[in-house]
Parts: sequence; C-alpha cells; structure tokens
Amino acid sequence: MRSGPDRRLVRAAAAWTAAAVAAVVWPPLAGPLAGVFVLLVVLVLLDALALGRAGPVTARRLLPERAFVGRDTDIGLAIRNDGSVPLEVDVVDELPFDLTREESAFAALALSPGETVEVRHPIRPAVRGDRPLGPVIVLVRSPFGLLRRRLVVPAGPPLRVYPDATRFLRPAALDPRRVMAAIGVRPARGRGEGMEFESLRDYVVGDDPRRVDWAASARRGRPVTRLYQHERRHTVLVALDASRLMGGRVDERTKLDHAVDAALALAYASLVSGDRVGMVVFDQDVRAWLAPRAHRRELGAFVEMLRTVTVSAVEADYRALALALATRHRRRALLVVLTDFVEADAATLLVPLALLARQHRLLVVAMRDRVFGALEDGAAEEADPLGLYRRLVVDELLQERESVLLRLRRAGAQTIDLVPEAITATLLNRYLALRHGPGR
Repeated sequence: MRSGPDRRLVRAAAAWTAAAVAAVVWPPLAGPLAGVFVLLVVLVLLDALALGRAGPVTARRLLPERAFVGRDTDIGLAIRNDGSVPLEVDVVDELPFDLTREESAFAALALSPGETVEVRHPIRPAVRGDRPLGPVIVLVRSPFGLLRRRLVVPAGPPLRVYPDATRFLRPAALDPRRVMAAIGVRPARGRGEGMEFESLRDYVVGDDPRRVDWAASARRGRPVTRLYQHERRHTVLVALDASRLMGGRVDERTKLDHAVDAALALAYASLVSGDRVGMVVFDQDVRAWLAPRAHRRELGAFVEMLRTVTVSAVEADYRALALALATRHRRRALLVVLTDFVEADAATLLVPLALLARQHRLLVVAMRDRVFGALEDGAAEEADPLGLYRRLVVDELLQERESVLLRLRRAGAQTIDLVPEAITATLLNRYLALRHGPGR
C-alpha cells in the first residue's frame, strides 16, 4: 500500500505553475501566489495526517462458482473499512477483455467504520478454461481529496469458465420421439417381450393376458395392453481433435469451440437415449480420456473435461487415436471424430481412419472453412489475376478434400462436411437417425 497525489492535487499544482509563469510578466501576482502555495502545502500536510490516521482497508473478489461462455453473470467485490474513521474509496477491477468490454470501476464508495460494501458488475465470458484475472485496485481518498492511498489486491484464483451447450440440452428439444418426428426418422422398433415400457393400446384378441394393464383398463372402462420395446444400449465414442487446424476462427469463435458444443450436445443426446458415452481429446497424442458411462448425471464429467481444452500448435495424429482406442476400447461402438484437415496424407489420416472404420461404426465430422462455400458460390472474380489464383488454389484443396471424404466413405465410414456453425444440428440428426432408424 502506498500514498500519492490525487488528480485534484496535480491539477492544482499545474494551475499554480501556470500562474507563476504569468507572474514573471505581471509581478503583482507573486504575493497572492505565495499565499496560495502556503495554503496548498498546509492542506496537503493536513490531508496526509488524516490519511495516515485512516485504518486499513481490505478487499476481496467474489467469483461465481461457475461461469459459462456467452452467458451473463456477475463478479462481486467486497471492500471493508477496518478503521475508526469514515472513508471514501474508488475501486477498479482489472479484468481481461474477453470477460467485459467496459472498465469495471466504482467511484466514491462511502465506507463507515467497520462497514463492508459489496458491489457487483456484469461479465460475459468468451473463452473457456481457467481465466486468470487482474488485481483489484482500491484508492482511498483523503478528506480534501488531494491525496490517495493505493491498495493493490492480488488476482487470486482464476475464473472457471465452462462451455455453454444449454441451447442444445433442453429435454424437449432432444426428446428422441419429437426430434425424429421433426426430421422424418421412423424408428424400426421391435415390440415384444423387452423390459422397456413403450406405450398403451386397446387389447386385441391374441394379446398376452399378462400384459394387460388392469389399472389403466379400469380408468378407461375397456381392456388395455402394455407394449414394450426391446432394450438396445449402444456405446458412443466422441473423439475431439484439438490440433492446429481446429484453431481457425469463425467470427469470434474457433472451430474447436463449435466442436465442443457439438460434442456436449451429442453426449447429452446419447445419455438421454440410454446409450453409454465416452470421449477422447487428441492432437499428436491423446490428451484426455473419459471411459464410457451411462447416466445423464455424468454429463458434468464431460463438461469438466472440455472446460480447459485448448488448441495445440501441432498436427493431428490419427494413428495415436487409433492406437489409444485399440488399447482402451476394443468393443464395437459408434465413433464420432470431430476434426478438420487440409492436405491429407494417406499414412497419417486415411489408413488409421480406415482401420477404425473396420472396428467401429465411424462418423467423421469435418469442420469446413467458409472459403470453400465462397468457391462453390462463384464469389471469386476470375477477371482479377490474384483472385483467379486464389480460386485455383482453393479449388485444388476442395477437390483433394472431397477425394479424401470419398475414400473414407468407400472404407466404410460416414462423413459430414459442413461449416462449424452448422455442425451441431446436423450431427444430432445423424446420430438420432443411426440410433433409432432402420438398420441400427
């Protein structure tokens, strides 16, 4: 903690200096200026004595237990006057730009002796992970406002920012029957002696009398039979690529951010459907692994796992992914790989994914750059030599990309190739079609 001049004292000194310069030209000002100088010195000394008698001031930051990307929340500041005289303080909360676009400052907070004042200000995180914060600066004003005492409170623990997938996780939106009806999927369910209740219908001759629901029959006044569907539990593995290409930005978000949203939405939809879900994060090696689990309350484990996932400046190694799954999960599963590629090498991409397609039901979700869409729309100007060159380069990359996806489909994999912002809805539709559609 240290003391220094306030802006009022600086302005007063500047005004006195300007007047002193004028006194060189007009000597009669010298006498009054000397009196003003003495008065100013006396006021500064009195202010310094009063500021020295002021008791200690403490401050602490009040963080929410969880913050979510793109959702508003509050950060609180608690400032306490531990002294015996009233104080007036200014407070500045230094935060990263991705949390708030405005300066978080509070002026002229009055603190009675022993009083704690709590103030709050809104933030909207834009980046996942543990967000380090800046210090809290408290400026204690002197009685005349000529001096101030500066207290710098260390930043403390980081803010825990989680991915926000709530817009995809509404039970009504992800109810399998509603979604399948909306996308035209007609599940081929096997009715019979399964253990999972499906619905009620009127009794018809030939129904097993043991399946008559007597309570429902009494309510309706006619025999009612219970229908069951065979229980089918699948395993879904989500492989999330966190390599260099996933750092490409789409507006204010990266491809990885969109992939995290899609991975969480798929995990939730799978858990709601009764499937077991596992997840792996990889780049040139496996960075995180979550063994398959089967209850929707386990979604928190996936959110926690993906909270701190960031892009690495390395290339994706699909051989490492194939090796990890070969050793950690050998049973057949629906494997969804969220990734992107530009130049595809057969040894590093096609061969490992083809091997995975033999072992698992493979769905490769490629995060397409918007530049390919501009090419298909004919947005480039062929009259411009530079534009024509760019078009030729992008066209070659697009042809290579489509060739890779075609070879993956021939190897038995399914593919989705869309811009990142369109991935989540399409992936959910494809999963539900695979999960509940014919031939599942």
